[in-house]
Amino acid sequence: MRTFEIDIATRDGDMNTFVAHPDGDAAYPAIFMYMPSSGVRDELRDMATRLAGHGYAVFLPNVYYRMVRVVDIDANRLFDADYTPVKLFMNALNDSYSNALSVSDTAAMIGFATEQSYVKAGAIGVVGYCMGGRLALSAIGAFPEQITAMASLYGGKLVTEDPDSPHLTAAEITGELYFGIAENDAYVPMEMNDSLRQHLDRVGADYRMETYPGTEHGFCFPKRYCYAPDADARHWSAITDLFGRRLAV
Repeated sequence: MRTFEIDIATRDGDMNTFVAHPDGDAAYPAIFMYMPSSGVRDELRDMATRLAGHGYAVFLPNVYYRMVRVVDIDANRLFDADYTPVKLFMNALNDSYSNALSVSDTAAMIGFATEQSYVKAGAIGVVGYCMGGRLALSAIGAFPEQITAMASLYGGKLVTEDPDSPHLTAAEITGELYFGIAENDAYVPMEMNDSLRQHLDRVGADYRMETYPGTEHGFCFPKRYCYAPDADARHWSAITDLFGRRLAV
């Protein structure tokens, strides 16, 4: 595997991005991996590298680059009283990153990726965790011709009252959507998932939504207190199947 860090020029500055793809001179379909609120940590880089091992060029951007280039937040401590200032800082970063900014950054990534020799021309996939779920759904809604597959794992704020809520572009999406839901999610109410399902049914979206029994928010991350190995394996099976069918390897 080849792994490296690059800066992608955006409208607002340089977005530091981790990249992973198989070694050699071949070109691979691009997948954009969107980070959770806690930022780009080593476990997420490991996940990007693992996904790249299936035959993809995976881009993992630090979407907080406008404010900080490095975020090192221990999600296991978010409920600790002495960690409250860090949690408030994380919430401020999350709240500052709008769907519109994400769409702008995704446009820059698409432009950059299509110019790289290690990226195969054609369909792009996106996957996001936590906050990244809304970024992934926003991305495929904004670029339905370029992005043909999306996976959201315990994504938050997928349905809101805001005029740029990610679900509002679902009617424009021609690709396939996958939603993995934590059964006991302290951050994402089941009512939101139910509303999303009803909306996707109304617009005729091509989607699959699954609830992972007995799981909590963050169950895909090996270093989290709530890590669920069986559910994690199931999530890997789901996303690799999705991308394997929808992206031309």
